Amino acid sequence: MTAAVATELGKPYITPYEEETLDLPLAFEWADGLPRLTYRDALPQEWMFKVLWARCGTAREGKIQWHLVHTLRQRRCMLKGLCRVCGKSATDPGGRINWIMPSSLVGDRTSPWPTAHPPTCKAHVDEALATCPYLRREAPVVCTVGDYSPVGVLANLYGEDDGGRVVETGHQIPVGLDESHLLNRALATQLIVQVTDLQPAAPG
Repeated sequence: MTAAVATELGKPYITPYEEETLDLPLAFEWADGLPRLTYRDALPQEWMFKVLWARCGTAREGKIQWHLVHTLRQRRCMLKGLCRVCGKSATDPGGRINWIMPSSLVGDRTSPWPTAHPPTCKAHVDEALATCPYLRREAPVVCTVGDYSPVGVLANLYGEDDGGRVVETGHQIPVGLDESHLLNRALATQLIVQVTDLQPAAPG
């Protein structure tokens, strides 16, 4: 299913589907003298920013999981400035990126702000506000952003119990890309970026 068709059906690009859930054969290995979270059948491309990323399918079939975020598509939106709803560019002709932000962040144009919410193109602001419960809870304001850069991940943290089994020790924890002691035991689910030059969007 293409991003355009999915949008017509009210199914945002970053929202996962039941059929996209995959098993995660997690294990620990030794790397550079330290234990590191991995998959038993890990591939090199499953690491980015020195952290292991959650596996997910890409079929976009089955029941839509409104309360979850598709890891791969969220990361793609963050890295390429793509719209959370249609998966296309959210950059306007003037080079600024359209974004929906909590109202508490708007007004200070000099401070950088971290967010795990992807951009939203102008054409799909209304749909994003209607379908995303997280945005509605944050008193959202439509903004434009001058620039952004990756600074961290939302991740589930893991360790080993007394029997050597991999167990979750933390759920959806923000971890900075400079926190190597946490990245080694993290399974990243969303990319966090730092936005700069945040301004309220012009009316209309």
